[in-house]
Amino acid sequence: MTIRDIALQAGVSIGTVDRVLHNRGRVSQETRNRIESIVERSGYRPNPIARHLKLKREYQFYIFGPRADEDSGYWNIVYQGIRKAADELNAFGIRVLFAEFDRYSKDSFWSTVEKIPLNSCDGLLLAPVEPEETKKWLQSIPPQIPYAFFDATLPEATPITSIGQDPFNGGFLAGKLLALLSLMQKGTFCTISPHSEDYHINQRIKGFLSFWIQQGTGYSMEVRTCSNLDHELTRTEFLSALLREIPHPRGIFVANAAAHWVAEFVNSGKETHIPIIGYDLVPENVRLLREGCIDVLISQRPAYQGYQAVYQLYRHVVLQEKVSERIQIPIHIYLKENLLPNESPDLEYVGEAVLSM
Repeated sequence: MTIRDIALQAGVSIGTVDRVLHNRGRVSQETRNRIESIVERSGYRPNPIARHLKLKREYQFYIFGPRADEDSGYWNIVYQGIRKAADELNAFGIRVLFAEFDRYSKDSFWSTVEKIPLNSCDGLLLAPVEPEETKKWLQSIPPQIPYAFFDATLPEATPITSIGQDPFNGGFLAGKLLALLSLMQKGTFCTISPHSEDYHINQRIKGFLSFWIQQGTGYSMEVRTCSNLDHELTRTEFLSALLREIPHPRGIFVANAAAHWVAEFVNSGKETHIPIIGYDLVPENVRLLREGCIDVLISQRPAYQGYQAVYQLYRHVVLQEKVSERIQIPIHIYLKENLLPNESPDLEYVGEAVLSM
């Protein structure tokens, strides 16, 4: 089906079809409805190559997120998926540019924001891990610049799409898995929050607590926040104090990719094993999962998220298609028994059904 075919069926000019498809110019509602009905029935999709050749232009998408090395290398995995999508779409005039900031520094957030030239920006991909700062920034972004979220979301914002896992369900599942690992023995279960300001981290913890509240009496929960587990002295002091106060926790849930720091301190070389659940297949987490120091990892498929985010922005900006408001990432569970011998981050899965979602 071509624009010419649609025009013939609708009894209108090619220019009228073009105006309806790209939502520009004046067209009567009756004509618009007739054309849109034909488009829907036929499954018409614009040809991106022809469109790019016609426009002869380049599209610039900016990726705004934490530094690739932060959070145990989690963001590096996300950016690998983004780069893969960028390579595939390069022929269609898509240019992807990275603007990385230090998530532990508000000054770095704002200085990085200032480096993004909004007058030449065709779309933004954001990881809203600094909720308050991100909300302030979004208020200043021109309304004609579309943006999409990956990894997390903000309830008050209006992105074209938000790609990520259901954090509450992830936390609830972590509680259920710890219950199984501990054989439902009564006692204290701990959760470690690495970023108390993150909406999605807080939702994971709410889900975790919700599970244990449903179990009734005999179970207690301790929520502790350590915003810099990457710093050795801070980490050692934090975990030492935790185990002095709770010497025999039944299990520990680490609400992000920093589980390896906790597992190494708590379980490595120790006679007594404390069940630990964390997030994502960053290299150190994978190593300790194989060694048995970590019991379960919940994967968010970060590379797939990044890959999808680029494609959804491409569909919206270049193809001018409607994209899903929410793309929910399944909750993938890894134990050492189902981890493949050469398991890598989820790059091998990034290309699944990108344009069919």
